[in-house]
Amino acid sequence: MLMKSLKSLVVTAACLFSVNSFAGLITDVESFGGGKLVNSKEIFSWTHNILDQGFTLGSAESASLLIQFRDDDESKKDGPENGHIFLDLVKITGAELKPVTSWLHDLGISSLVELNVDGALVVTIKSLVGDFYIDRATLSVTTKEVAVPSPIEVPEPSAIFLLGMGLLGLGLMRRKVRA
Repeated sequence: MLMKSLKSLVVTAACLFSVNSFAGLITDVESFGGGKLVNSKEIFSWTHNILDQGFTLGSAESASLLIQFRDDDESKKDGPENGHIFLDLVKITGAELKPVTSWLHDLGISSLVELNVDGALVVTIKSLVGDFYIDRATLSVTTKEVAVPSPIEVPEPSAIFLLGMGLLGLGLMRRKVRA
């Protein structure tokens, strides 16, 4: 009985440690409420920080950024909307944004290096002509290892209850072994 319990403990531990050898996916979503209006000639920036999601510096293998736009004028009679998108101060694109409802881009090597160095990606959008809303931005990062979420704090009464249940279980196991 003891040998069987020991084997299951070893198998469980091996499974937990082997999980770290697989690639992980970290997703960081920045929502801007009802949308952030970017007026003509205006600049809007935000930062995706993935350190609080268990990201290990230097472990990012690839990443992509999805930005969801929408026109500020439902009738679409206000003319073209053009803007530039910058990632960590490097211009990625200058495009007409009006027909685009979302923009998806894989991060280049310079942005990936910055992400690996500090776990953050600064995104800046500069409207050249026209105005539009930015509703949401999603950064998806594939890492070399599975992200381990930060430990959850267990309230003291719950911790004492769990400890007591564990001791009760051990006592029952001991009683069963003696019988």
